[in-house]
Amino acid sequence: MANTTMQIRLGARGSMLSRLQSGMVAAELEKLRPGLKVELVVVKTSGDTIQDRPLHEFGGKGLFTKELEQALLAGDVDFAVHSFKDVPVTMPLVAQDELLMAAVPAREDARDALASFKGRSLKELPRGAKVGTGSLRRQSQVLALRPDLEVVPIRGNVDTRLRKLRDGEYDAVILAMAGLKRSGLYDNKAMTAISVDELLPSAGQGALALQCRKADAQTCEILGLMNDPVTYKCVELEREVVRRLEGDCHSPIAALAEIHGDRVQLRAVVAGRDGHPPVIRAAADTPLSNAMSAVDRVLASLEAQGAMKLLRG
Repeated sequence: MANTTMQIRLGARGSMLSRLQSGMVAAELEKLRPGLKVELVVVKTSGDTIQDRPLHEFGGKGLFTKELEQALLAGDVDFAVHSFKDVPVTMPLVAQDELLMAAVPAREDARDALASFKGRSLKELPRGAKVGTGSLRRQSQVLALRPDLEVVPIRGNVDTRLRKLRDGEYDAVILAMAGLKRSGLYDNKAMTAISVDELLPSAGQGALALQCRKADAQTCEILGLMNDPVTYKCVELEREVVRRLEGDCHSPIAALAEIHGDRVQLRAVVAGRDGHPPVIRAAADTPLSNAMSAVDRVLASLEAQGAMKLLRG
């Protein structure tokens, strides 16, 4: 591709984290493709507007992507940057026929983090501590480990949630490490990564998805410069677990794939539809050349333990 000047429009949510993530992607694309200028277009999403109630009551995390995808289809922007964990696996709110996830950049830390001034780990939190999270997945796994804790809903952007913690509204809040690191808000004095053995992350957590129109070959090619094949494959496997479990915005499902050399390790967790234990776990380790067999094995184990009945309540 000739190094001619070209401008493309990037749609981003108005939140601090979305603007930072989008700015990072824009800067990297401009570096990889000399002559490219990326214009940031802020699109207000339903997920950012609803701040006082759990998102799963209104359509789930797809509310963070709906308006961006509508702007793409309308031609108002050329591509969008999503936190991949916010992209619905089943029942998207916008038809996907004309849209494409053109690239998945290298993943940031996929783990969750505990932010608290009262303990460095879930096990150290005082009995009855008030823990804020808007995720049924996190809630179920936390209660499986510490049934004495009071897990309560929390909404708002990363900075808003941390302010509520500082103001004493919560004894602890659980956030994604990736968001804390990308926003520069990670503070090792008050925040600790939670082991995936205790709290398995959401499918796609820590990864970004660069989405454009299928028919826009030029933008697809540019976005492809940032694709990381390892992250792409891991997220594909994680999302396949959710798809085959028919997971929706009410489904507490966790999945994490990791590639080590020529092998892939896949782990999954399923809990009750109401976000409470029991918590069912499964894992598989297979050759990378037959990665989908890891999904088959994990699903077989989950189903044998009654996962579908648990998810359907």
